[in-house]
Amino acid sequence: SVPPDKGENGEPYQRRKGMGASLPDGPPAFPAARDGAPTAGSSSWRRIMLMILAITIHNIPEGLAVGVGFGAIGKSASATFQSARNLAIGIGIQNFPEGLAVSLPLRGAGFSTWKAFWYGQLSGMVEPLAGVFGAFAVVVAEPLLPYALGFAAGAMVYVVMDDIIPEAQTSGNGKLASWTSILGFVVMMSLDVGLG
Repeated sequence: SVPPDKGENGEPYQRRKGMGASLPDGPPAFPAARDGAPTAGSSSWRRIMLMILAITIHNIPEGLAVGVGFGAIGKSASATFQSARNLAIGIGIQNFPEGLAVSLPLRGAGFSTWKAFWYGQLSGMVEPLAGVFGAFAVVVAEPLLPYALGFAAGAMVYVVMDDIIPEAQTSGNGKLASWTSILGFVVMMSLDVGLG
């Protein structure tokens, strides 16, 4: 007989904190396709796809922000190449963990390292396209600049508050997530002050 805290293959697993007692004693079913990736009917696969979709969609306003920053150069005293460059650097730095947030779940779901890496890259490919559109929008419709920047900032804050923070708290790594959030904030504020 298999002990109640072990899966079918004898590997231990962790239950999520705060979940009800109505959960089964074994790990959730995770049907696998031929290449080891979960099938479309799996709830874990749906969660991974929702995370990838959320990150890909939120990359659109990030690209818009960079494009708007570069398209607005010379339109006002604060719209300089240095400020657009600093915005691009800041968004580029925070794109690294976003790419990992796409690649690591796919790798854990059975995708090869290169395939998971490629999908992580593809999730960010919407940014340059949105950047070109953002720069074009500034040239064509300069009055949209404050609204586009406000939309980009609001979308990023929404995704973090609605998806990333609750997800980080459910895995039991709340303290680590909080400290790395503080570290990320300090890095971004240092860039803001140091680069002008």
